[in-house]
Amino acid sequence: MTDDQRLVRAYRRLLRFYPPGPRRDELLGTLIECAPPGRRRPAPSEVVNLVRHGLRARLGRPRSRGIVVLALLIALAAGFLGAGAAGRLGLEAVGSLPVGAEAAELNETVFPGLTVWGGSDAAKIVTQGDGEGIEYGYAVSWVKSTPATRDVAGYTAAARSRLEASGWTITGVDPPLDETDMVGANPADRAEGFTAERGGLALHFTDYLRPGAPWYDGDGNATYAIWHRPPWWVTGVAWLGGLLAAALSWLLTGWMSRRVRSRPAAALGVAGAVCCLLGILPAALLALPGSGTADETAAPFWQGLAYLGTGPAVLAGLVAALMVAAVVLKKPRSHRALAALVAAGTIVLGLGLYRADTGRLAAGSCTPTVPSGVVDPPSARLSYRSRVFIDPATPAEERNLIEAAFRRAFGGGYTFSGAPTPGFADAFCGHDRLAAGAERTLPWYWSVDLASPGLFGGMANEVRNMPGIVAVQHLPSGS
Repeated sequence: MTDDQRLVRAYRRLLRFYPPGPRRDELLGTLIECAPPGRRRPAPSEVVNLVRHGLRARLGRPRSRGIVVLALLIALAAGFLGAGAAGRLGLEAVGSLPVGAEAAELNETVFPGLTVWGGSDAAKIVTQGDGEGIEYGYAVSWVKSTPATRDVAGYTAAARSRLEASGWTITGVDPPLDETDMVGANPADRAEGFTAERGGLALHFTDYLRPGAPWYDGDGNATYAIWHRPPWWVTGVAWLGGLLAAALSWLLTGWMSRRVRSRPAAALGVAGAVCCLLGILPAALLALPGSGTADETAAPFWQGLAYLGTGPAVLAGLVAALMVAAVVLKKPRSHRALAALVAAGTIVLGLGLYRADTGRLAAGSCTPTVPSGVVDPPSARLSYRSRVFIDPATPAEERNLIEAAFRRAFGGGYTFSGAPTPGFADAFCGHDRLAAGAERTLPWYWSVDLASPGLFGGMANEVRNMPGIVAVQHLPSGS
């Protein structure tokens, strides 16, 4: 037997892969007896063997191979969730996009001598414009069309040169504008752009020219979008979170498997585990890398959860929690207590929802608050929501011009609300009720989704002095 304590300690560490019990001491004695003289550390083949069989022993059920496959799938699903959560939390530690002097310097590099609208910071993760997915938050800066920007090829080439001189690396050039399948295409339209990177930032520049566009839409503009490229350490944090979650899920699966003895309970556990997997694995498959270059619509690897919605993931979590509770509370009396607890929780939740609804119905009348001028509070710094209020007497032609103005200022999707549209009063009273006849005295409004938070100033500048405008309001986040 060896007397090298280093080898003994190494074996003890490896044997922790086995579940607790006398088996560990038996294996340790055998390994020490079989170790050749002079060995100081376990051989690589021993390490692989002990890890493999130790993890298998954690699952119990030596006659079943299906438990290994099931545990592996559960570990992959848990690893995906853990990596996604860790990566998302890691993004919060990434600094802001260029603001202040840094933003002014970048604007002067890209658009020297021009008035630039937009920029500022953006949320780390935002919903895509079509509402079907998510992407990294980005900030858009733009300038109105000028004689300089109308020379699309020349201005784009000059912007590239200035950025390269400032330390940016050009990583891609946009393909030529293709309007082959566009109805009413104008052969004189032009658009050129490129992508550049510096440090942890990426930038996409585009210069548009549409000489045949109506005057109220403008004949083009030049823009750049800027966003963070996730740093290497965020990827490391995601891998660490994924590995930790996978290991914990394997241990939890093994612990539950060893405690469940009856066939009906085992069948119920397998069914629950399959339900969990069906809720998560499809989202994990969407994380497989695809082709294409990254641009301002780049998305995190865990975007599949957003595509499928939170419902399947939440359902999988509830099923998993109930499975764990059922294993912990093995006695029938405990099962009855668990059922009573679930029923009580359901009743409490139902009463809460009922109370919220009846409270809303019973809400008292309010005195409406009507904004005026340009309202942009600090709490709206990262908000993508805004409203444009108008006098109800504004002619339809003027309303159309206002719509064109906030569209060209990079307002995204929008909806129009006028009395007595359902929900119209929420902009003035929240969920309280307006007094009878008060709606007739209130302005109408558009709810406008901004392409990035910093664009509110440019939109307000475009519409603030137009006939019929009452107020332009940047809504605080979460309002």
